[in-house]
Amino acid sequence: MFLLELHYLPALTTALTSLLSVLLLLAVSRQLWTLGWSVSRDRGNKLPLPKGSMGWPLLGETLHWMVQGSSFHASRREKYGNVFKTHLLGRPVIRVTGAENIRKILLGEHSLVSAQWPHSTRILLGTNTLANSIGELHRHRRRELKESATELLFGGHDTTASTATSLVTFLALHPEVLQKVRGELQEQGLLSSDSAENKQITIELLEQLKYTGSVIKETLRLSPPVPGGFRVALKTFVLNGYQIPKGWNVIYSICDTHDVATNFSKKDEFNPDRFMDGCSEKDACRFSYIPFGGGSRSCVGKEFAKILLKIFTMELARACDWELLNGPPMMKTNPTVYPVDNLPTKFTPFRNKM
Repeated sequence: MFLLELHYLPALTTALTSLLSVLLLLAVSRQLWTLGWSVSRDRGNKLPLPKGSMGWPLLGETLHWMVQGSSFHASRREKYGNVFKTHLLGRPVIRVTGAENIRKILLGEHSLVSAQWPHSTRILLGTNTLANSIGELHRHRRRELKESATELLFGGHDTTASTATSLVTFLALHPEVLQKVRGELQEQGLLSSDSAENKQITIELLEQLKYTGSVIKETLRLSPPVPGGFRVALKTFVLNGYQIPKGWNVIYSICDTHDVATNFSKKDEFNPDRFMDGCSEKDACRFSYIPFGGGSRSCVGKEFAKILLKIFTMELARACDWELLNGPPMMKTNPTVYPVDNLPTKFTPFRNKM
């Protein structure tokens, strides 16, 4: 038995040596990969690159991102702060969160940054679409879309449907909010009744539904349909004390910015009343709450979407009651926010007892 073990000893030693060599090679290659990105910083700017990890050679942190999903960004934001670097899908990336940081990105369109969606998105949407166009072409496409309700309706289908699904979810989980929506509809003579059926729905009437509008705003705060936006740095600039090198991709996060906003108390609670009095500091609120983006590339159909969502909420509240068969859903955030279980729900006719 002892002789048999001695016979295998050289092979075992060779295997261990090979394994250690591979591990050492991986460690060295990762250090060289990280060093390479560190020395690629703009030498004309004395500030450092943001904190973060560039992952493994060529792969970067793409595999981690694909496996972890939305928790990938949350874990790195917690570790590195609101501005951090990473490497995704073959590109160096700066991830940005927070009102002041977002403000600089959104207002820096065409001067500091320019829209640049992932290659797969550009292929799917086409080069002449609003999302992929820049400069004069972008301005021309915005004017075209504002004049075409049909294009706005179909172009914003996925994002509007995402928010409608979130409204169904939050109202089911908060029946007291649904009751207040119905109370507002009752006051305006819009709850299910003979008079409501004959009442003409106008923009002016919809504008009177302040609480219903606040429910939509709160839904968009907690569950913005688009997680963020993609940009590329047109030149090296400074953000939060770090340099953002020319040519690097910049991803700004809408959902994370809502999450870290300091002007919303008890941020995890679904509380539409927080919007009834408006924001005390307009500019701060403007970039702490950005469900439709901002700047020259803000959602061109946002006002149209608000009208559709208000009508949807009104019709839903006065037509039926419902319950979520699987309870609170787990949400996915790519490419838009949606429930992983497709939100199985039981609807029953609403009988007005108010």
